[in-house]
Amino acid sequence: MSSKSYGYTVRTERLRVLGPTELFACLLLILVVCWLAFPRDLAVTLRNARLDAVTLSYMQAWLKAKPDDHELRLLMARELIVLGRFDEADVQLDRVEAADAGYQSEVRWLRLQWDFKRLMAMDPELRGSSRLQAETLASVRSQDWSTLTTDQRRELAEMALGLGEVQQTVRYYRLLATEAERPGEWYEKAGRVLLGQGNYLSSGLAYGEAMEASADATVRKQYFLEALASLEAGSLHDVALRFASRYEHLYFQDKAVLYRLMRLAQAGGNLAQAQRYAVRLLRLSGRGEQR
Repeated sequence: MSSKSYGYTVRTERLRVLGPTELFACLLLILVVCWLAFPRDLAVTLRNARLDAVTLSYMQAWLKAKPDDHELRLLMARELIVLGRFDEADVQLDRVEAADAGYQSEVRWLRLQWDFKRLMAMDPELRGSSRLQAETLASVRSQDWSTLTTDQRRELAEMALGLGEVQQTVRYYRLLATEAERPGEWYEKAGRVLLGQGNYLSSGLAYGEAMEASADATVRKQYFLEALASLEAGSLHDVALRFASRYEHLYFQDKAVLYRLMRLAQAGGNLAQAQRYAVRLLRLSGRGEQR
């Protein structure tokens, strides 16, 4: 096609733009060349890149050139699940499973994340009777703890809590406590969850474990008082007083704690123990006045 302008013939033909197929082929070719030149650098870059449309295209092209890169395929599946693109994620997980390359636990974990995300997106009133709820619960219970990372173990415990599985949640919290730098925090979480379910005895015992697992005196005191409060909330005064008797010697110089113990004994009808705490409290007050 041409036209005349100022006496000259000017070509006005438009250049043909590459179609999607040609563009993808070019991208694949570039990636293959890059892979041959520096495969490690490109693979690391793709693993560390934030997933967007461009990165996803690169990943797809890379996996066409290197289909046995199962770790990258799992990474892409995980990111697709986060984005809510479940069908695409499922395709990638199926391919990893079909390869039978020893990634079964990783696939099982990602499928659990997928199911949990879909379940949480449902109307709460429909969850309880749904097949997805039952399948997700079964998956939460059957995860192999030994194959999970610390972050995954924590996420699994929170999934159990989100599904209302209190005993399973507490079990996971206790397992996390055994490997944590501050185990008392996990026992405290267990105590709080149990208290919310009205399981006062187990809650008090969990706070007691939190106290035993903590080295800081201020934190130990906090957990001690939390344990007493949980037991008293369940009208378990005798249990609370027995628990208090084990640790009371640590707080004979603490007026606030002695007063708390005195009131606990009074509420439990143990007047002799209440009097004993009252005497110590008076003596402590007397010493303070003499000074």
